[in-house]
Amino acid sequence: MRLTPVDIRQQQFTVKTFRGFDPREVDAFLNDVAEDYEGLLRDNAALREQLHGHEERSRTVTETEKALKDTLVTTQRLADEMKESAKRDAQLALREAALNAEKLMEEARAEEAKLRVEIQGLKRLRRQLIEELRATVERYDRTLSADLSGAGGDTDRPS
Repeated sequence: MRLTPVDIRQQQFTVKTFRGFDPREVDAFLNDVAEDYEGLLRDNAALREQLHGHEERSRTVTETEKALKDTLVTTQRLADEMKESAKRDAQLALREAALNAEKLMEEARAEEAKLRVEIQGLKRLRRQLIEELRATVERYDRTLSADLSGAGGDTDRPS
């Protein structure tokens, strides 16, 4: 059974006539003990209240810490997903660029082949035109020579 300050104050002792304690001193001591005990009980109650507050704050801190850890894990996961997505996008862009470059190279090769064929055609045409011009000049030269030799008696002709 727990003692209360009231129990201490109301405690009665049997008084003996021989060598007993002074009742006033005993009462004063019991009052001092009761007051100290009251103080201890108040301190104990205050400490229990503080402990309850600390436990509540500790619980709140623990919950906040857990929420922060969860947020950190989620953030890390999202960052990793974003990195992977960026890598995939970069790889896709590189593949598209490579395909476009290959397509452009093929188009350039086709254009080059077309131009080579055109150049060969123009060279053939040039040779033909030169041969036709030469043949025409030779024909005119023969015609001119024939005209000149047939007019052998002309005095207008230089010697």
